[in-house]
Amino acid sequence: MCPAFGAIRNLLRMEDAMPIVISSGDGCMYGHTFVAHFYVANRPIFSPGVSSQMWAKGSVFDELKAMVVEMAEKYQPSLIPICSLCVSDTVGLPFELLPKQIGNTEIVYVPLPAYSVHTHARAKDIVVDSLVWRLPSQRKARSGVNLIGELFPSDPIKIDDVLRRIGTHVNTTVPGPRWEDYVAMVDGAVNAPLHPFYSESVKRMKMKQGLPFVEGAPVGIDGTYAWIKSVGEILQLDPATVESVAADEREKVRAAMADYPLKGLTFMVAGYEGHEFMLVRLLIEAGASVPYLSTAVNTNPLARQEEAWLRERGCTVLYGANFDDEIGALQDHPYDCVIGTTPLCAHAKELGIPSIYYTNAMATRSQMFAEGAADILSLATSTYRSKERYHKIASFFSETGIPRQTATSWQPKIDLTEHLIVNDAFAPTNVAVAVAPAAVDGSEAQAAHGAVGA
Repeated sequence: MCPAFGAIRNLLRMEDAMPIVISSGDGCMYGHTFVAHFYVANRPIFSPGVSSQMWAKGSVFDELKAMVVEMAEKYQPSLIPICSLCVSDTVGLPFELLPKQIGNTEIVYVPLPAYSVHTHARAKDIVVDSLVWRLPSQRKARSGVNLIGELFPSDPIKIDDVLRRIGTHVNTTVPGPRWEDYVAMVDGAVNAPLHPFYSESVKRMKMKQGLPFVEGAPVGIDGTYAWIKSVGEILQLDPATVESVAADEREKVRAAMADYPLKGLTFMVAGYEGHEFMLVRLLIEAGASVPYLSTAVNTNPLARQEEAWLRERGCTVLYGANFDDEIGALQDHPYDCVIGTTPLCAHAKELGIPSIYYTNAMATRSQMFAEGAADILSLATSTYRSKERYHKIASFFSETGIPRQTATSWQPKIDLTEHLIVNDAFAPTNVAVAVAPAAVDGSEAQAAHGAVGA
C-alpha cells in the first residue's frame, strides 16, 4: 500500500476538510479511492484530471487552481489539504502560487512522494507538520496537554481523568476530526507525542510556538509512572500530588499485569505503525523475553529513551527493517509467539508458531494504563495458549507431518536458476532436424510444413 495513504486516511477523517490528491495516474487514483472507501467510511477523494497529455502541456496546475477556488467558494470547508504524490512532486508544480486562504478556507500543501516518504508513520508526521505551519499565534494563556498520536477512542478520556488529578487536563488531540483541533494546539502548555514518529511535528511546534514536549506514553509499569511524573515536572505542578497519582497508576498497572504472567516465553515483534516500542515494553514487564523488535520507522530523537529502556533488557531494535531481516531474526531464537506484519505471521504460522497480525489485532487496541495493559496481555496469552492448535494445523499441511517452510513461504526453498544449471537444463543438446526434399510445385513443401506443424 502506498505510504501516502497513512496521511490521506487522517485527512479524510477530518469532517470539515476536503482533501485533493494529485495522483500519478488512473491506477494510482484507483488505489487511493479504493482504500479511502474501505477504511474511511466512504469519504470521497477529490482530484484534478491527470493524463500524459496534461502533464506535457503543463495544464495540471491550471486545473488544480481552478478546482481549489471552486471548492472553497462553493463548499467553504475549513481546510483544503493538497496532497502531492510522486509525479506532481517530481514535475515540480508551483504550489507556492496557490492562494494560502480563500475566505475562511485554509489551503495547505502536503508533500507525499513515495520515493522519499517510505512509511505510513512518516506520512502522518508530514501531515501534522504541514498543518502546524499554518497555525495562528498564541490566542490566550496556555494550559493543558496536547496529545499527538492516533489513539484508541477511550485513551484521551482516561488520560484527561489522570491529568485532572494532578492539576491539568487534555487541551486537544491530533490527528483530530476538525481543523479546530489543530488550531487549539497553540493554546496548550506542552505537547505529548504518544507515538515516537511525530518528531518533525513536535520540533516545528517548539520552533514556531515555543511549546516544550514530554517523551513517552502512559504504557506499562515504569512507562506510566515516568510519563505522569514528566508532565508534572514540565508544568511545575505540585510534586506531592504528582507522585501520589503516578505511584497509584503504576500499582494499578502492576496489578492488572499480574493476571497475565508471560515469564519463560519468548516473543518477536515486528510492525510499521510506530508504536511497537510500547507493546514490547508491556511484554517485557509481564515477564516475557523479546530479543528482537523490528520497526519500519526510522530512528529519531523521540524514540531514544524508549529504545534505551528496551536495550537494557536485552531487546535488539532494528529501524527501517525489511522482511529478510525479520526472517533471519525468526531463526535466531525458539519463539513462542510472533506479533508482526502479514508476511512474517504467514511464515511463522507455517512453522507452527502462534502469530498475531499487528495492525488489525494490536494497533486497534488501547495499550495505556491498567485497562490497556490487561487487554493487550490477554490477547497475547490466549494466542500463545493455542500453540498446540497452530502446530497441528501446520503439521497437517506439511508433507512430512512436521511444520516446516513450504513452497508457499515468502522465501523460496531453492534458487530456481541454480537448480536448473545443476541439472544441465541450459546445456546444449543435439537435435536432429528433418529436412524435407525440395518441392517441385510447392505442394510437397506445404505437406511437409503441415506435418511438422501437426
